[in-house]
Parts: sequence; structure tokens; C-alpha cells
Amino acid sequence: CDEINLDGSEKDKSKERSTFTHAQKMRAAATFGFGRIHGLGMLAWHRSEYTGKMLGNPSVSETLTSYMLSLRRRKVCIYIF
Repeated sequence: CDEINLDGSEKDKSKERSTFTHAQKMRAAATFGFGRIHGLGMLAWHRSEYTGKMLGNPSVSETLTSYMLSLRRRKVCIYIF
């Protein structure tokens, strides 16, 4: 979906990218997997004040939510121009 590879390099412009809808489906699958299969629920991913351990569902994190909003804006700009 993104124009940057995981290693930070730019993806080839001629390569077809997935849609924002595909990214939403992938996030939904991750949310289900972490929430139901691994029993982490729908609580946002956060560090416990008492134990210092990470708790909750990683796919419901603030960082991922911010990334999805950014991805949506970038995908909309691509289709407008």
C-alpha cells in the first residue's frame, strides 16, 4: 500500500500497489487475530504503569491508527491527481 519498502528504500513506480481498502482488511484481520485468537481484546496497545509491560491489542495502537489515517490521505491524493 505504501510507496516505501520496509527497509526504507523507495518502491518501483511501475509496480502496482494495494489499495487503502486492502490495508483496512489487513488491519481488521490483525485486530481479529490479536483480539480473539490471542485473547488480547480491543484495549489499545499501551505500556502498563504498574508493571512496565505492554498490554492490549497492537493493531489498535495510536501509532497504527495515525499511520492508517496518513495512508488514507495519501491514497486519496493519488486518485485526485
